[in-house]
Amino acid sequence: MTRSSARQLGLSWLALAAMMAAAAPMATASPAFWKGWGDGKAELSGYAITTNRYGAPREGRVVLIYVTEPMDRRTWIKDDAGDVPAQDRVNVLKLNNVLKFQTGIYPYSVMTSVFAPVEAQGAERFAPAKIAMSAQEWCGHVYERVIPAPGSFASEVRSYFHAEGDRDTTVKTPAGTLYEDALLIQLRELDGPFAGGKSWSGSIVPSLWSLRKSHGSLEPVAATIRREDATKDGAPVTRFTLAYGSMTTTYDVEKALPRRVLSWKSNSGDEARILKTARLPYWQLNGPGDEKYLQQLGL
Repeated sequence: MTRSSARQLGLSWLALAAMMAAAAPMATASPAFWKGWGDGKAELSGYAITTNRYGAPREGRVVLIYVTEPMDRRTWIKDDAGDVPAQDRVNVLKLNNVLKFQTGIYPYSVMTSVFAPVEAQGAERFAPAKIAMSAQEWCGHVYERVIPAPGSFASEVRSYFHAEGDRDTTVKTPAGTLYEDALLIQLRELDGPFAGGKSWSGSIVPSLWSLRKSHGSLEPVAATIRREDATKDGAPVTRFTLAYGSMTTTYDVEKALPRRVLSWKSNSGDEARILKTARLPYWQLNGPGDEKYLQQLGL
């Protein structure tokens, strides 16, 4: 990459961030939301998962980590130092979706991060401002970042695959486009009902990891999300069924607080079930012996 192209790339990302910053938030999070999510801790849930890779089912583990944190809306980078001007500082609900499984001799490690402002900025609450995915295995690693904006999103890919290489693209999106990676936040209905409490139809951008596995193109597709009341292991749940193309995924979300995602299952071979949940300041638990806290997640 030349210095000129690097400068142009930097300007394009700053332009997108500025577009997002210019979109005035419609509402802020409710006191009820902050009562549960303003305690300075993260919610961590461990899951057992079966996932399909190379034509065979693989047993693995998932950890979903939800936590609120401040970001700079001009760049969508965390305000670590606390020196971002008040008008540019925005609280987000961050989800780190960590997947690990083994394929023969070598392991896979995949993390998808979703940053969703707690302020209402789109048709649906917790619309993502940034999504980033990285995948590592013994052949190499891949990084992908998506920055949604009104009417489009920007995608940055850094891949060890020759056919993909390094790519930066902007893709147009219909109004109200959702992002599959953000559904594990939005379907929890943490501060109001998803789709007004009804079923939904529109366009969705498939999850970055699903497209990574299929080497598919990143673009919005027509989709539906059907909601219904059901039970899961005797507990009342809201069952959401996402469908687009030949793909179908069902999510069971508990009706009682804290409205965790109890399980999900797709016709591609993925099936996950929750093990245990804990609220912890995990960033402080990095000393010798702190591995014991994994037991609180069922891991």
